[in-house]
Amino acid sequence: MIKNIAKLAVLVVACSCWMSCLKKDLPTTNSSSLNTLSDFNLVYKYIDTIVDNANTPNENTRIQVTTVQLNKTLSISGDTLYVTPTFPSSFPQKEKSKVTLSSIWGVAYISDAAVIKPVDNAPALGSPGDFTTPASYDVIAANGDTKRWVVVVAALPLVNQWEGTYIESGTLELATAGLQTCPAGYEQNLATAGTNKLLATAAYWYLDNSNITYYITINTDNTVTISANPAAAVEIQQDAGTSSTYNPDTKQFDLYYYYYSGGDPANWRKFHTILTYK
Repeated sequence: MIKNIAKLAVLVVACSCWMSCLKKDLPTTNSSSLNTLSDFNLVYKYIDTIVDNANTPNENTRIQVTTVQLNKTLSISGDTLYVTPTFPSSFPQKEKSKVTLSSIWGVAYISDAAVIKPVDNAPALGSPGDFTTPASYDVIAANGDTKRWVVVVAALPLVNQWEGTYIESGTLELATAGLQTCPAGYEQNLATAGTNKLLATAAYWYLDNSNITYYITINTDNTVTISANPAAAVEIQQDAGTSSTYNPDTKQFDLYYYYYSGGDPANWRKFHTILTYK
Protein backbone atom coordinates (compact mmCIF):
# COMPACT_ATOMS: atom_id res chain seq x y z
CA MET A 1 0.00 0.00 0.00
CA ILE A 2 2.80 2.38 0.95
CA LYS A 3 4.55 1.57 -2.34
CA ASN A 4 1.37 2.33 -4.30
CA ILE A 5 0.95 5.66 -2.51
CA ALA A 6 4.55 6.55 -3.29
CA LYS A 7 4.03 5.72 -6.97
CA LEU A 8 0.87 7.83 -7.04
CA ALA A 9 2.72 10.75 -5.46
CA VAL A 10 5.43 10.56 -8.11
CA LEU A 11 2.78 10.48 -10.85
CA VAL A 12 0.99 13.51 -9.41
CA VAL A 13 4.23 15.49 -9.20
CA ALA A 14 5.16 14.54 -12.78
CA CYS A 15 1.74 15.58 -14.05
CA SER A 16 1.93 18.83 -12.14
CA CYS A 17 5.30 19.63 -13.69
CA TRP A 18 4.02 18.79 -17.18
CA MET A 19 0.89 20.91 -16.70
CA SER A 20 2.87 23.82 -15.33
CA CYS A 21 5.23 23.71 -18.32
CA LEU A 22 2.28 23.60 -20.68
CA LYS A 23 0.56 26.53 -18.96
CA LYS A 24 3.80 28.48 -18.96
CA ASP A 25 4.35 28.12 -22.73
CA LEU A 26 0.75 28.31 -23.86
CA PRO A 27 0.16 32.07 -23.36
CA THR A 28 3.46 32.80 -25.12
CA THR A 29 2.39 30.71 -28.13
CA ASN A 30 -1.09 32.20 -28.25
CA SER A 31 0.25 35.74 -28.14
CA SER A 32 3.00 35.24 -30.73
CA SER A 33 3.06 37.93 -33.39
CA LEU A 34 5.39 36.02 -35.74
CA ASN A 35 3.99 35.78 -39.26
CA THR A 36 7.03 35.16 -41.43
CA LEU A 37 7.19 33.21 -44.69
CA SER A 38 10.85 32.20 -44.63
CA ASP A 39 11.20 29.64 -47.42
CA PHE A 40 9.35 28.14 -50.36
CA ASN A 41 10.02 24.91 -52.27
CA LEU A 42 8.58 23.29 -55.37
CA VAL A 43 7.86 19.57 -55.49
CA TYR A 44 7.17 17.37 -58.53
CA LYS A 45 5.40 14.02 -58.33
CA TYR A 46 5.20 11.33 -61.00
CA ILE A 47 4.23 7.70 -61.48
CA ASP A 48 7.33 5.51 -61.49
CA THR A 49 7.55 1.89 -62.64
CA ILE A 50 10.17 -0.14 -60.78
CA VAL A 51 11.23 -3.65 -61.77
CA ASP A 52 12.78 -5.74 -59.00
CA ASN A 53 14.95 -8.78 -59.81
CA ALA A 54 14.72 -8.12 -63.55
CA ASN A 55 15.14 -11.09 -65.91
CA THR A 56 14.92 -13.61 -63.08
CA PRO A 57 12.13 -15.96 -61.95
CA ASN A 58 11.50 -13.52 -59.07
CA GLU A 59 10.95 -10.50 -61.31
CA ASN A 60 8.37 -8.14 -59.84
CA THR A 61 6.99 -4.86 -61.17
CA ARG A 62 5.92 -2.11 -58.79
CA ILE A 63 4.17 1.15 -59.57
CA GLN A 64 4.66 3.97 -57.11
CA VAL A 65 4.37 7.73 -56.83
CA THR A 66 7.82 9.29 -56.66
CA THR A 67 8.29 12.75 -55.15
CA VAL A 68 11.23 14.97 -56.10
CA GLN A 69 12.01 18.40 -54.66
CA LEU A 70 13.47 20.82 -57.17
CA ASN A 71 16.64 22.71 -56.36
CA LYS A 72 16.31 26.47 -56.13
CA THR A 73 17.89 29.77 -55.34
CA LEU A 74 15.87 32.03 -53.06
CA SER A 75 15.96 35.74 -52.42
CA ILE A 76 13.63 37.78 -50.22
CA SER A 77 12.94 41.45 -50.74
CA GLY A 78 10.50 43.02 -48.34
CA ASP A 79 7.39 40.86 -48.44
CA THR A 80 8.28 39.07 -51.70
CA LEU A 81 10.06 35.72 -52.14
CA TYR A 82 11.78 35.19 -55.49
CA VAL A 83 12.26 31.50 -56.30
CA THR A 84 14.43 30.30 -59.22
CA PRO A 85 13.99 26.53 -59.68
CA THR A 86 16.51 24.13 -61.22
CA PHE A 87 16.61 20.37 -61.68
CA PRO A 88 18.69 18.23 -59.29
CA SER A 89 21.44 16.25 -61.00
CA SER A 90 19.56 13.05 -60.12
CA PHE A 91 16.30 14.24 -61.70
CA PRO A 92 15.05 11.64 -64.25
CA GLN A 93 15.80 12.82 -67.77
CA LYS A 94 12.54 11.49 -69.17
CA GLU A 95 10.51 13.48 -66.64
CA LYS A 96 12.11 16.88 -67.21
CA SER A 97 10.02 17.79 -70.24
CA LYS A 98 6.85 16.92 -68.29
CA VAL A 99 7.44 19.35 -65.44
CA THR A 100 5.39 22.52 -65.66
CA LEU A 101 4.84 25.44 -63.31
CA SER A 102 1.14 25.30 -64.14
CA SER A 103 0.79 22.07 -62.14
CA ILE A 104 3.34 21.68 -59.35
CA TRP A 105 3.24 21.39 -55.56
CA GLY A 106 4.28 24.37 -53.43
CA VAL A 107 5.67 23.95 -49.91
CA ALA A 108 5.81 27.00 -47.60
CA TYR A 109 7.81 27.43 -44.39
CA ILE A 110 6.18 29.79 -41.89
CA SER A 111 6.58 30.86 -38.27
CA ASP A 112 5.66 28.43 -35.48
CA ALA A 113 1.99 28.60 -34.43
CA ALA A 114 1.12 30.66 -37.53
CA VAL A 115 -1.18 29.57 -40.36
CA ILE A 116 -1.07 30.37 -44.08
CA LYS A 117 -3.95 31.03 -46.44
CA PRO A 118 -3.95 31.64 -50.21
CA VAL A 119 -5.22 35.01 -51.41
CA ASP A 120 -7.49 35.32 -54.45
CA ASN A 121 -6.35 32.78 -57.08
CA ALA A 122 -3.13 31.70 -55.39
CA PRO A 123 -2.67 27.90 -55.41
CA ALA A 124 -3.73 26.00 -52.31
CA LEU A 125 -0.71 24.37 -50.70
CA GLY A 126 -0.73 20.57 -50.47
CA SER A 127 -2.06 20.03 -53.99
CA PRO A 128 -0.74 20.83 -57.48
CA GLY A 129 -1.18 24.48 -58.41
CA ASP A 130 -0.32 27.11 -61.00
CA PHE A 131 2.77 29.18 -60.15
CA THR A 132 3.21 30.74 -63.59
CA THR A 133 2.09 34.07 -62.10
CA PRO A 134 2.89 35.65 -58.70
CA ALA A 135 0.95 34.06 -55.84
CA SER A 136 -0.11 35.91 -52.68
CA TYR A 137 -0.50 34.34 -49.24
CA ASP A 138 -1.58 35.68 -45.86
CA VAL A 139 0.46 34.39 -42.94
CA ILE A 140 -1.55 34.77 -39.75
CA ALA A 141 0.29 34.81 -36.43
CA ALA A 142 -1.08 33.10 -33.30
CA ASN A 143 -2.30 36.46 -31.98
CA GLY A 144 -4.09 37.23 -35.24
CA ASP A 145 -1.53 39.63 -36.75
CA THR A 146 -1.55 39.10 -40.52
CA LYS A 147 1.10 39.76 -43.13
CA ARG A 148 0.66 39.30 -46.85
CA TRP A 149 3.50 37.68 -48.79
CA VAL A 150 4.04 37.27 -52.53
CA VAL A 151 5.80 34.27 -54.10
CA VAL A 152 7.32 34.85 -57.55
CA VAL A 153 8.62 31.74 -59.34
CA ALA A 154 11.01 32.13 -62.28
CA ALA A 155 10.65 29.96 -65.38
CA LEU A 156 11.96 26.41 -65.28
CA PRO A 157 15.22 25.68 -67.13
CA LEU A 158 14.66 25.08 -70.83
CA VAL A 159 14.41 21.40 -71.77
CA ASN A 160 14.09 20.73 -75.49
CA GLN A 161 12.61 17.59 -77.03
CA TRP A 162 16.00 16.02 -77.79
CA GLU A 163 17.55 16.23 -74.33
CA GLY A 164 18.09 12.92 -72.58
CA THR A 165 20.21 9.80 -72.28
CA TYR A 166 21.60 8.21 -75.44
CA ILE A 167 23.43 4.99 -76.22
CA GLU A 168 26.64 5.95 -77.99
CA SER A 169 28.38 3.89 -80.64
CA GLY A 170 30.73 4.67 -83.51
CA THR A 171 34.43 5.25 -83.98
CA LEU A 172 37.27 7.65 -83.31
CA GLU A 173 40.19 7.68 -85.71
CA LEU A 174 43.46 9.24 -84.58
CA ALA A 175 46.41 10.17 -86.80
CA THR A 176 48.78 8.65 -84.24
CA ALA A 177 46.79 5.71 -82.84
CA GLY A 178 44.53 4.45 -85.62
CA LEU A 179 40.87 3.49 -85.38
CA GLN A 180 39.17 3.10 -81.98
CA THR A 181 35.67 1.69 -81.47
CA CYS A 182 33.20 2.80 -78.80
CA PRO A 183 32.42 -0.01 -76.31
CA ALA A 184 28.92 -1.52 -76.42
CA GLY A 185 26.24 -0.01 -74.20
CA TYR A 186 28.08 3.23 -73.49
CA GLU A 187 25.70 6.02 -72.37
CA GLN A 188 25.90 9.77 -72.81
CA ASN A 189 23.58 12.53 -71.57
CA LEU A 190 22.82 15.33 -74.02
CA ALA A 191 21.92 18.62 -72.32
CA THR A 192 19.73 21.43 -73.66
CA ALA A 193 21.71 24.41 -74.94
CA GLY A 194 18.83 26.08 -76.83
CA THR A 195 15.43 25.37 -78.33
CA ASN A 196 17.00 23.08 -80.97
CA LYS A 197 20.54 22.82 -79.65
CA LEU A 198 22.33 20.25 -77.46
CA LEU A 199 25.65 20.10 -75.66
CA ALA A 200 27.55 16.83 -76.19
CA THR A 201 30.90 15.36 -75.18
CA ALA A 202 33.25 13.91 -77.79
CA ALA A 203 34.28 10.27 -77.24
CA TYR A 204 34.64 10.45 -73.49
CA TRP A 205 34.86 6.65 -73.58
CA TYR A 206 38.36 7.03 -75.10
CA LEU A 207 39.59 10.56 -74.43
CA ASP A 208 38.45 10.67 -70.78
CA ASN A 209 38.13 14.45 -70.97
CA SER A 210 34.78 16.03 -70.04
CA ASN A 211 35.93 19.39 -71.42
CA ILE A 212 36.06 18.22 -75.03
CA THR A 213 32.51 19.30 -75.80
CA TYR A 214 30.64 20.56 -78.85
CA TYR A 215 27.18 21.68 -79.95
CA ILE A 216 24.60 19.74 -81.96
CA THR A 217 21.99 21.89 -83.72
CA ILE A 218 18.99 20.12 -85.24
CA ASN A 219 17.73 21.87 -88.38
CA THR A 220 14.14 21.84 -89.65
CA ASP A 221 15.03 19.30 -92.37
CA ASN A 222 16.65 17.02 -89.73
CA THR A 223 20.13 17.73 -90.92
CA VAL A 224 22.49 18.50 -88.05
CA THR A 225 25.07 21.25 -87.71
CA ILE A 226 28.11 20.54 -85.54
CA SER A 227 29.73 23.61 -84.00
CA ALA A 228 32.45 24.40 -81.49
CA ASN A 229 31.80 25.23 -77.85
CA PRO A 230 33.92 28.34 -77.12
CA ALA A 231 34.37 27.15 -73.53
CA ALA A 232 35.70 23.74 -74.57
CA ALA A 233 39.32 22.59 -74.52
CA VAL A 234 39.43 22.20 -78.31
CA GLU A 235 37.69 23.59 -81.38
CA ILE A 236 35.54 20.86 -82.88
CA GLN A 237 34.52 21.33 -86.49
CA GLN A 238 31.90 19.74 -88.73
CA ASP A 239 33.18 17.32 -91.37
CA ALA A 240 32.46 19.11 -94.63
CA GLY A 241 32.64 15.89 -96.63
CA THR A 242 29.85 13.96 -94.86
CA SER A 243 26.49 15.26 -93.66
CA SER A 244 25.38 14.79 -90.06
CA THR A 245 21.71 13.90 -89.60
CA TYR A 246 18.95 13.15 -87.10
CA ASN A 247 16.31 10.45 -87.67
CA PRO A 248 13.12 11.38 -85.74
CA ASP A 249 11.65 7.91 -86.25
CA THR A 250 14.52 6.08 -84.54
CA LYS A 251 15.58 9.10 -82.44
CA GLN A 252 19.13 8.63 -83.63
CA PHE A 253 21.93 11.07 -84.43
CA ASP A 254 24.55 10.18 -87.06
CA LEU A 255 27.40 12.66 -86.59
CA TYR A 256 30.68 13.40 -88.38
CA TYR A 257 33.20 15.90 -86.99
CA TYR A 258 36.89 16.39 -86.17
CA TYR A 259 39.46 18.48 -84.36
CA TYR A 260 43.22 19.01 -84.44
CA SER A 261 45.00 18.01 -81.25
CA GLY A 262 47.18 20.88 -80.08
CA GLY A 263 45.98 22.85 -83.12
CA ASP A 264 48.28 20.78 -85.37
CA PRO A 265 46.54 19.68 -88.61
CA ALA A 266 48.90 16.72 -88.79
CA ASN A 267 47.52 15.43 -85.49
CA TRP A 268 43.89 15.06 -86.50
CA ARG A 269 41.12 13.24 -84.70
CA LYS A 270 38.07 12.21 -86.72
CA PHE A 271 34.78 11.12 -85.18
CA HIS A 272 31.82 9.13 -86.43
CA THR A 273 29.41 9.23 -83.49
CA ILE A 274 26.02 7.49 -83.42
CA LEU A 275 23.69 8.48 -80.58
CA THR A 276 20.44 6.54 -80.09
CA TYR A 277 17.87 7.71 -77.55
CA LYS A 278 17.63 5.27 -74.67
